[in-house]
Amino acid sequence: MIHHVFIIDAREMIVVQKKFWIIDVDKQEMQQFATRVKASQMVQIEVIGSTKYIGQPLGRGVVVLCAEPVDEDTTLLERIDKVTFEFRRVICHEEDFEAFMMKVDKYVTTKLKISLLGYGGVGKTTMLHLLNGGEPPQTYIPTIGIDIQKVEGARIGTYELLVWDFAGQDRFRKLWKMLFSRSRIVFLVTDSTLENVLQSKDIITFLHEQGLSSEIIIIANKQDLNGALQPHLVQRLLGVRTFGLIAIDPNDRQKALDIIHKSLEQTVDWDQLEVDTIDFLP
Repeated sequence: MIHHVFIIDAREMIVVQKKFWIIDVDKQEMQQFATRVKASQMVQIEVIGSTKYIGQPLGRGVVVLCAEPVDEDTTLLERIDKVTFEFRRVICHEEDFEAFMMKVDKYVTTKLKISLLGYGGVGKTTMLHLLNGGEPPQTYIPTIGIDIQKVEGARIGTYELLVWDFAGQDRFRKLWKMLFSRSRIVFLVTDSTLENVLQSKDIITFLHEQGLSSEIIIIANKQDLNGALQPHLVQRLLGVRTFGLIAIDPNDRQKALDIIHKSLEQTVDWDQLEVDTIDFLP
């Protein structure tokens, strides 16, 4: 995921920056990288510590993207080309800065994979409908295999949400390991009954045995039903961070999105200083 965009002028000053993620970047380290790019007048990619830097010269200035080391070089090269092209249009007065910012948002967008796990009938598919702003299903129809949907009208920072709804029946569980790989978050959905919460311990054990590195979050669904365990009790029983939800209630859509937001701890900031356009002309 691209988490920072910088544009450096001829004086090696940061004139434009955007932060998409709570990850901090060593500004001195980044500017030293930009200096090497400027000296070489070639596109450069370097991994320093936990950050992958990609820089492209632009006149006497430099455009720098900061990403995670796992991000593919080919994708980053495509994106920095687009960002550089659009900023060149700004300095040539072919486009305003606001339009440039909007396009940068588009170019650095990454699909965020979220997996929904849990036994059948706990409300996974209903939660998927909730995230998409749709009407909850009126009858229970078990998911066969997997249902993948993009969450429309909801983006968190540079992330577009792509939700994978896994079938909860035992015969499909052997597919989970293969399918939940590269998930940023795994939501384990329960129906908040004591029986189902205790059964869900087996799924947590299974996920740990499979070496899952993603964060697990418990959704204590069906909080509107009599006898539903409160989220703090579910959390105490399972030992995993838990949030309550009523997936059939459209008013809980924002709550569901907030849960994802809190899990990601996303921050987004733009900062533009005075730009001397001559620095970026050929």
